[in-house]
Amino acid sequence: MQLNIEEYDFYVRPGITDMRKHATGLSRIVQDQMGLMPFKKSVFLFCGRDHKRIAAIVWNNNGWLEISKRLECKSTFRWPETEQEAMKVDFSGILLLLRGVDVWRRLPVLSPRFVN
Repeated sequence: MQLNIEEYDFYVRPGITDMRKHATGLSRIVQDQMGLMPFKKSVFLFCGRDHKRIAAIVWNNNGWLEISKRLECKSTFRWPETEQEAMKVDFSGILLLLRGVDVWRRLPVLSPRFVN
């Protein structure tokens, strides 16, 4: 199996997801609640109630890949609660997220002309 990760889009479902669901249940969330096509070249990410586990699903030709990460430390993942916070993220953002970086916190970009 070979995946060219640059060809995929990454989507985050905001809020809490029941992590007892597996690929079929999660793909229904993608289709019915997120309004996206689960069979496209996309990776969909979900987070559980305690913010210690992330699950991802991706369709691969004839079946689902299910990937999960569960934190064993006392920390939790920062996860968006609203659709306004959630966004399409890129692969580098996913890697940062898995390392514990808050990829949704964006600092404003300033373009000052003069020093005050």
